[in-house]
Amino acid sequence: MAQIPLDSLEYYAYADLAAGKEARGKKRRARQAIVVGGRDWLLRWYWLYIWAGRLTASDFKDKILSVQNDYTPRRFGLEANGMQVLFGSMVRDEARELYGDTAKFLAIYQPTNVDKNYRIRTGIEPVILQGRMFLQGTELEALSELRGFPTAATKDIIDAMESCMNRVAPKRVLKSAEDRELDDYAKYLRASGVKGSDIEKEMMRFHAQRGTYLN
Repeated sequence: MAQIPLDSLEYYAYADLAAGKEARGKKRRARQAIVVGGRDWLLRWYWLYIWAGRLTASDFKDKILSVQNDYTPRRFGLEANGMQVLFGSMVRDEARELYGDTAKFLAIYQPTNVDKNYRIRTGIEPVILQGRMFLQGTELEALSELRGFPTAATKDIIDAMESCMNRVAPKRVLKSAEDRELDDYAKYLRASGVKGSDIEKEMMRFHAQRGTYLN
């Protein structure tokens, strides 16, 4: 089986604070959740860290900071709906003191006019159907939520996964083999000392042959 070097992945993380929410159909609080995913150049997602549970605000803050320290994601999204924005601000301030500019926390506002099940389904299903989602063999709870959706007792983990993929990570377009070959060719020309204007002309010539260049 092919091995994926971890340093070739872009790390992104998301924390669902679950403040004030109740699990569907249950008289109990929804769980907090933290996920860390690694995305490769083929837009495949490898889930490196998954946690869900219930902690005090102080303990949950410490867990978020611990994940930041262990993985140093390019972006770390914190749900910011309602009063959760205050908790997120506290986490960001402490993270800056501890980790400086390496801590890239950002507030994520979930759309309140979109059904959660619809958001999860439309966000995760294409990734699964295209074979671009990979779980570690020990992540049985995440697998259970995926298989049981939308009627499973919990969906905290897959909700966090959807947010990480579609609201934290920047959008990327999967490049074709021709596009990747063109990128490599441009890098080769730059490394060979070819002037930028000449490289641009060469790229325009290539796109004109493909019929993809627009004036």
